[in-house]
Amino acid sequence: MKVVYRFTWLFIISLMAFKAYGHGLVSASSKIKLRPHNLVEIQVQFDFIKLLNHSSKNYALPVVASLPKEKFGLLYSEVIKLFDKQLQVKKDKGLIGLNKRYPSQERVLELVKKQFIEQKFSSKNKGTPYTFSDRRYYQVFNFDFRISKKEDLNKLKITFPKPLGNIDVTYSEPTTKELYKGEAWTL
Repeated sequence: MKVVYRFTWLFIISLMAFKAYGHGLVSASSKIKLRPHNLVEIQVQFDFIKLLNHSSKNYALPVVASLPKEKFGLLYSEVIKLFDKQLQVKKDKGLIGLNKRYPSQERVLELVKKQFIEQKFSSKNKGTPYTFSDRRYYQVFNFDFRISKKEDLNKLKITFPKPLGNIDVTYSEPTTKELYKGEAWTL
């Protein structure tokens, strides 16, 4: 009876630990940062394969990783079109133009190939630590724009592409301080 009781508690604790460490590891995320001079940066991180599979299509990682550059380019251009069309920043009722910084097609394909190789040849017996999670294969797209004044942040609405699914959004506002010659920085 004691063995079953201990096993049950061990199982419950393991599930709780898994849930705690698993938070945010499989969903897309976005970091929104306010920079000096009212520059707003948006960074979107997502799994390229999951995004391709958002509809009824089924793109397997080995198939996508082995595509020639030209055919992969067609998939990548569709993802770019999706972001161009569906990632919108609105203030009041007007759209704000975004500066878009997409990674190159080659870089995205390299990351997909690296994910496939790692998945194919990594040992299934040893688990990777939390800090070296599968998010290392997520693509990162960057956008930025300027707002006229900091108060305008309350009027912003950012709409992300629906195929990304649930998105964990983090907003940060750095504390900036100008240092004069010879002055030491302190918090």
